[in-house]
Amino acid sequence: MSDFLHQIERRILIGDGGLGTQLRLRLPSNIPCLDACNIDPIFRNFVYEIHADYGRAGADIIQTNTYGANQLKLDLQGYGNQLESINLAGVQLASQAATEISSSQNRQVFVAGSVGPLETNPLEDELSITEVRQAFTAQMEVLVSAGVDLLILETFTDLRQTKIATKLAVKFGLPVMVQISGISKGVVSDGTDVRVFAQTLSQLGASVIGLNCRGPHDLLLAAEKIARVTDIPLSVQPNAGTPRIDQGKISTTYSVSPDHFSGFIKKFLSLGINVIGGCCGTTSEYISVIRENTDGYVPARRQTQIFVFPDNQKLSKSKISPNPIKQIFETNDRIVSVEMRANTFPQLRAMIKVSKNLADLEVDLFDVPDNAGATVNIGAIGTAFKLQQVSNIPTLIHWTTRQRNLISIQSHLLEAWALGIKGVIALSGDHPKVGRFETAKIVTDVRGSVQLMELLKRLNQGTLIDGTSLGEPCDFYVGGGFTITKNLKPQLKHLRRKVERGAKFIYTQPVYDLSTAEDVYQSIKNEGLDTKILLGILPITSLRSISFLQDNLGMYIPSIVVKQFQDIDNPKDQLLYGLSIARDLVSRLSEQNHFSVDGIYIIPPSRMNWANKQVAITQLVQSFRKRKTEER
Repeated sequence: MSDFLHQIERRILIGDGGLGTQLRLRLPSNIPCLDACNIDPIFRNFVYEIHADYGRAGADIIQTNTYGANQLKLDLQGYGNQLESINLAGVQLASQAATEISSSQNRQVFVAGSVGPLETNPLEDELSITEVRQAFTAQMEVLVSAGVDLLILETFTDLRQTKIATKLAVKFGLPVMVQISGISKGVVSDGTDVRVFAQTLSQLGASVIGLNCRGPHDLLLAAEKIARVTDIPLSVQPNAGTPRIDQGKISTTYSVSPDHFSGFIKKFLSLGINVIGGCCGTTSEYISVIRENTDGYVPARRQTQIFVFPDNQKLSKSKISPNPIKQIFETNDRIVSVEMRANTFPQLRAMIKVSKNLADLEVDLFDVPDNAGATVNIGAIGTAFKLQQVSNIPTLIHWTTRQRNLISIQSHLLEAWALGIKGVIALSGDHPKVGRFETAKIVTDVRGSVQLMELLKRLNQGTLIDGTSLGEPCDFYVGGGFTITKNLKPQLKHLRRKVERGAKFIYTQPVYDLSTAEDVYQSIKNEGLDTKILLGILPITSLRSISFLQDNLGMYIPSIVVKQFQDIDNPKDQLLYGLSIARDLVSRLSEQNHFSVDGIYIIPPSRMNWANKQVAITQLVQSFRKRKTEER
């Protein structure tokens, strides 16, 4: 038996990195089953090479390519009768790589038998306990008999299924590492507090409790919680942030670079983490960075606290003409649009009340996001309809492509038009991994904002996408988003395609300094693109929020701004400073004469209540409109 448990108490062990994402880069796109690569005469070499690369980079633990090699998944992919051979070959390939590294580098490398969850649709009937047990047992028996040093249950998000798998795994007498995923703000996607999840696993006999398959920001927040409630070893294997979206397509690059990733390692070490590795998007370069930053460290001692279990509840035909939104963009100067969204019904009532006051402030537009950040909000169409009824302020909706099929997108847009919604900001939308609902799937019937604009163009011509007549045309005034990066050339190329498809205005990602704002304006104007530009204004509320905005949403925040927040220790002072930066920026935008500002798009911080949001919005509007008022 290996001395894994002895080693994990003495030193920091390094896990390997993303296997599936690395395999996908090497495989033809038509290969559906990654686990079956273990028995393919050509593809098995790819598996071995990835294992060996991670070992050479410094990994102490190599996970077998068997994450989905359970009976249920293999049956779906046509490999149900090869469960034993796929799992056996997976162990052999990992063991071969581990042996090579152990021999060449004179150190012990452990082989972890990877067991993934049984993917089920939450809208369908749950699998029976017997079905779950049979599927896990069949796979674990092969992995253990093939000689793994430990079992790793990875990327589990459902407590019921995790408990069954853990109970089965510990019976084999090997160390068992159980990794939780789907965590957002300390809550797992099945609605369970991550501390409850961790303590449950500890009581069931897990040797190591882990967190994986989320960005380092999310896992750091979760690790801070579980480190206080359990004294057994902990592991973290973060993703390299989230996959970037390049012109409506999921890119092979991720939002967190190896250098940025390294900044989280010391924070994990300070929490007493015993195992650090990587998950989706990480490569051997990330593992080398982890090795460099952990050499010589021993696990820090943790002080646990008594934790009282909270209740484990699951989270639960007339045509209006002319278009008022078009009129505002074509005639108004210094346009102000305010983002309005509510996650709960009390928030909705408070927001509606505030909207009446903002109307008195002469806000030009409201805009309602469509599940921004992959969160569940009260729907954009219904919210926009209510806002227009109460405030008489024209209201746009953000509309995304990732959450609906082609039928649903067209139906909802027709609904919006019928209810008097006249403006649409066409967007691709955020990746589901950003939010809490880990089982949510990306829908690719309409690929990105450019195709959505083409669909809106057809509706404005009076037909559905297949040419079916609507009887009369819609008249949506259509805009798009603009991603701000250090290199704007790719974004400008994409923006040109949007304008060619009918985008009349753009709402940019947030800007945090005058230089970035001017660069965005001048770059777009130099491209000869005739479109109104509203600059995003999102006050930063804390240093931690910077990490979330950068890692999870891919926002560009200048290093000088980050440094300023790092120099402020008090969270309240950070909030006040963030608000002051935003006020100062909009005031300078108003006063400067280098470029003509079409308008701003205010995004109130989501963690504020609506009373405080109203104060912040009012101050920003007054700062921006100051010069206009003086000119009167």
